[in-house]
Amino acid sequence: MSSFTCCLWRLWRLSPLPASIGLSLLAAPAMAFDSSGGTASLFIIVGLGGFTLINALMQGLFFFAGQYCNPLFAKRHVLTALIVPLLAFALTLYDHRAWSDFALNLGMIIVGVGLVLLPLQLRQLNQPSKQHANWLLSLGALFVLGISYLLPPCALFAIILGHIALASHAKAPTKALGAKLLSYLVLVASYALFGYWLYHLLSKLGA
Repeated sequence: MSSFTCCLWRLWRLSPLPASIGLSLLAAPAMAFDSSGGTASLFIIVGLGGFTLINALMQGLFFFAGQYCNPLFAKRHVLTALIVPLLAFALTLYDHRAWSDFALNLGMIIVGVGLVLLPLQLRQLNQPSKQHANWLLSLGALFVLGISYLLPPCALFAIILGHIALASHAKAPTKALGAKLLSYLVLVASYALFGYWLYHLLSKLGA
């Protein structure tokens, strides 16, 4: 029995199977860390996905604040929001590994575009009353500012909401001074936070 075991051990040492297994284990990490096509997917999941969530929040605020009564406002919102899906599409064309991941990324971009185009449908619905539009936009800007302390780039959306809130104050028949003051405070804090984040970002890129 021991001689039979020794023969098996000699055959195992002489066969190319152990070397093949060793080479396959050495080659596995190189395949695992292949990053081609990953940049576009990461941008779509994190960038486009996060933007879609914030944009959906802004769509709800604008709808209930009656901003979509103005067709020009809805078109401007859609055209501005389409910039991010277009960037994602350009990055997908530039950085994709195979047709499978290209099709997957393209599908997620199409879903994002569909959500961006929602204001064109919302403006055809019955618009809510603008009675509390000032407070709704100001509080929405404050909420986005709170998110910005966790995700500083979101301060840009708080700035946009703050300016739209101030514009709605000027058009409102009854001007709420408290909501207007809140909009100014949100704008000051948003500009400071966004400027601080941008300064550190440029410092890291320049280093």
